[in-house]
Amino acid sequence: MIDIHQLLDSINDSLDDSGKYEATLRLLRSTARKYNEVYEELERLKEATGFNKPFPILRLPREIRDEIYTYSLCAAKPVETIPRWPMIGLDVDNPFKPPTPGLLRANKQIYREAVEILYSRNAFRFQEPGQLFAFEEQIRLESRKRVKEMCIWIRFPRSDEVVLDPKALLRSEYDSVPSHWIAALKACRLEKIVHLSIEAEMLFCAPTALLSMPKDLQDSIGEFLGRVEDGKMPRLSLTGFWEEDREKFPKRWEVVMDQWDDYKKEMEEIRRELEGSEEYPDAQLASDFGDFEDEEEVDDEE
Repeated sequence: MIDIHQLLDSINDSLDDSGKYEATLRLLRSTARKYNEVYEELERLKEATGFNKPFPILRLPREIRDEIYTYSLCAAKPVETIPRWPMIGLDVDNPFKPPTPGLLRANKQIYREAVEILYSRNAFRFQEPGQLFAFEEQIRLESRKRVKEMCIWIRFPRSDEVVLDPKALLRSEYDSVPSHWIAALKACRLEKIVHLSIEAEMLFCAPTALLSMPKDLQDSIGEFLGRVEDGKMPRLSLTGFWEEDREKFPKRWEVVMDQWDDYKKEMEEIRRELEGSEEYPDAQLASDFGDFEDEEEVDDEE
């Protein structure tokens, strides 16, 4: 970078104004000439090395191109179809979106090849049924057939909460409660789903409070994943449900049980407490009753 102040300070102060003016012009001409020489040399190097030329990605074998598409378009976590709050102050990539979606705009051939990976290799997460319906309207029919994995969040209502019948509502008005999701899964147009993830939660409850799978929701899941083509194994991931709910689904399915992080932390603390009490069984008695022997000695002295 050129420091103009340093250049001007190098001019002899003993010169009069006209002399300083001429010296300044000569210095600026010399600096501009050197800059142009360096610039032209850099341009020659760029031309010789192909620095300014686009990378010939289409000359690579298709297998390598597919690897590039996978790294560029597969998100670290299930893709959320609505934008999250920006991660202000954090210099990190958003794990809920593909790293480089702009790759699809490179040209038509790259779009045709990469769009398959975008929809078939990512899981798409929907917080409420309206997001699912909006997603289906946004993408093309061919892309809907490419989606293989989706994740939904179900909010179990409180016992005193009034839940409206989905038949009396517009689809955009559906809530995240089980009965509304049952209606949404029945109307879902993502016909090639193989892996369904369900995160169930009852708000304002203890982290160890697991939920039991309702029969109507179980039947809806069975009907939804029952559409999986022959030769493919349906996969169901359940978070927030009792372990026994695994047995409610066909044996040929791959059913994965998981729990919320808060639940895992709470159960880990309980496990450690139990292990500590088993290792030192007398410790709890001592803390509850105090030093019993010392009390006996005091009584004897009295």
